[in-house]
Amino acid sequence: MRFHRSLAALLLGLPLATPIAVGAEDARLAPEVQRRVALVVLARRIRAYAAMAKASSDCQVEQGRLSRRQANQALATTLEELGISRGVLVNPLVVAASPRFQLLLDDSCALDPTKQAEALRLAENEL
Repeated sequence: MRFHRSLAALLLGLPLATPIAVGAEDARLAPEVQRRVALVVLARRIRAYAAMAKASSDCQVEQGRLSRRQANQALATTLEELGISRGVLVNPLVVAASPRFQLLLDDSCALDPTKQAEALRLAENEL
């Protein structure tokens, strides 16, 4: 499965949550609150990555480049290599967002560069 590094960087490297202001009041947040916020942001990024990877995988099948079996195996391996459980693929948010991400892919099943902002909005608002 051809999943572009730039797409992974886009989904994992850019802030997907509402930016959190860094000010004096934030420094007073309890450590457990800071950990909870970090956990929520990480969970959103994992769901976004999984949804986009599934969209790319499904695109590869529709283009006839991979069989469904090959795509499923490649998708599971990709997630596993990153330490992400395949169970995320049945998360209702991932299931709902994946076809919407697929609409943003080009003929090579990569994210259309002109649709990066839309992909980020989708990840932020739906996942």
